[in-house]
Amino acid sequence: MFRTARMVEAEIVGLGAQYVGRPDLPLKGHCNLVAHDIFLEGLNVVRAPIPHERHANIIGWAADPQNRIIARKLADRARLVIYQSQ
Repeated sequence: MFRTARMVEAEIVGLGAQYVGRPDLPLKGHCNLVAHDIFLEGLNVVRAPIPHERHANIIGWAADPQNRIIARKLADRARLVIYQSQ
């Protein structure tokens, strides 16, 4: 994941294209989720500045089937941004 606070949409798209997408498999969109929603589920966000200074990891996942429920809650809270086809 990437921390995108204070970034405009074009910057987020560019970051994803550079560090996540591939020429043979371009990105079709991204999801936005505020860190507070992650914290509500007992998880945390930590910087992981490689490959980019805005890169981060979500930590605190247990080795438990409950993770699917937590992941679903986070997905429900996320805002999906679908890119216009080129």
